[in-house]
Amino acid sequence: MVRRMDFAPLRAAAQAAVPPDAWAFFQGTADGRADSERDARAWDQWDLVPRILTGLTTIDTSVELGGARFASPVTIAATAGHGACHDEGECLTIAAAANAGMLMTYSHNASIAVERFAASATSPWWAQIYVQRDRAVTADYLARCADAGAAAFVLTLDVPGTLADASFRRAPLVGPVAVRGNVGPTGGGAGAAVESCFTPDDVAAIVESSGLPVWAKGVMTPEDAIRALDAGAAGVVVSNHGRRQLSGVAPVADVLGGIADAVAGRAPVLVDGGIRSGADVVRALALGAAAVGIGRPVLWALAAGGQAQLEAVLQALNEEVAAAMAGLGAGRVADVMPGMVRRAGV
Repeated sequence: MVRRMDFAPLRAAAQAAVPPDAWAFFQGTADGRADSERDARAWDQWDLVPRILTGLTTIDTSVELGGARFASPVTIAATAGHGACHDEGECLTIAAAANAGMLMTYSHNASIAVERFAASATSPWWAQIYVQRDRAVTADYLARCADAGAAAFVLTLDVPGTLADASFRRAPLVGPVAVRGNVGPTGGGAGAAVESCFTPDDVAAIVESSGLPVWAKGVMTPEDAIRALDAGAAGVVVSNHGRRQLSGVAPVADVLGGIADAVAGRAPVLVDGGIRSGADVVRALALGAAAVGIGRPVLWALAAGGQAQLEAVLQALNEEVAAAMAGLGAGRVADVMPGMVRRAGV
């Protein structure tokens, strides 16, 4: 029997293993509250509705993303500062992702430069972009990622720069989390150099100049999903950035279905935020996601036990996905349908 993972011990072990400033950065939210798990609780508000008589014989959790096949619909979302969790940082994360058959998105604010990361990668990876106010810096980063072998870009659009920077971003970074391989430390904190004035025309310009598929991340409304796709985005990522940008922001579980309905198969929809179980993964799939991303649990696992611990978490999560699909009567990811989930109490 597959049991749902209990992340509390892992989270506690990670907190004990990393410097306090790094932990504050990893767990930081826009309003400074210790609770960053509202999105996790929101997934539990969606009940699963299994189907029977489906002729179920095998379970195939594989998905195709960006023309590549992966063993799991779980992906590793872009998270900064893996070097604060382990000396080898993102090199261990991509190794764990490859062994688990999962896609990883490399963070613009990674601890190691993209060239070093790419040299250790043995599976496809995407690169995240924070557009800088100095657009020449962004152009250089895009070129470096493309030359290093990135298969796509994830354009994060929900950071307001210094217009509304959370306290954990305003504080100058110190210690291991301050080591960023692609952008040097900025005296005003993590968001000080990020462009806040961004329009669909800017998305179109990134799409045209990058030479790779560009996914728009930070989408929380159907209207913005359509605007991003009209600007040339290859797909959208529903995300509230781990509740790090706006106090009181809606949980992604509550907006995903409406966005997927509006996109209506025009492009893939991904989602991240609060995924803590295989049941959460299939909830997201039933609400219209093509795949899901996990963030903080990756950092917790890496800090608590390095690559081996991360691989164990990824394997356990995908075992939960397979078990949840079997219970739903869905033999393939494509068989997870909207009718298999409904709002609790409705």
